[in-house]
Amino acid sequence: MTVTPPDYWEYEGSRRKPRWLPKKTPATAAHEGYEQPPDSGVSVRAATDALQDAPGLDRFTEVFDHTVDDDHGAFPRIHQFLESAANWCDEHGAPNSAATLTSYAIRLEELIEDIRLLPEELSAELTTQTLLAAQAQAPLQPSPVTTSTSTTARPPAAGAAPATPPPPVKRR
Repeated sequence: MTVTPPDYWEYEGSRRKPRWLPKKTPATAAHEGYEQPPDSGVSVRAATDALQDAPGLDRFTEVFDHTVDDDHGAFPRIHQFLESAANWCDEHGAPNSAATLTSYAIRLEELIEDIRLLPEELSAELTTQTLLAAQAQAPLQPSPVTTSTSTTARPPAAGAAPATPPPPVKRR
């Protein structure tokens, strides 16, 4: 009987125990070159953090547009992912799953079109709120048209002639 040397030693206090790595089977050997896909949420998390840290509308719009952009945005990539998954299901004999994924991709595409309108709506909303806030904060000041001397209504002095009434308005 041939004993293979251990792949590594595990120590417990002063004792050491031999340990062997699992042997490669044909199933694991087929996936030996396969790498785990990168975390697909990394770019979305970065965009989320950038949105939360945006100091103003310009930066918010820049990050938002970049995220929904056709070239490198997260939403269009998810759309491509759903289309690819639908194609894979169709090629591997799962037409119902392919149809479901295709309908999700179509719904997402419609959602993306609606999402792209948000920066314009947001800009208009913020502009309106800014104007309303400015109007509410404006102090009530006399119009610049009035004279600087104030004219306050006083009761007529005793013995003074009564004010003449305005001429009557003739109506037809």
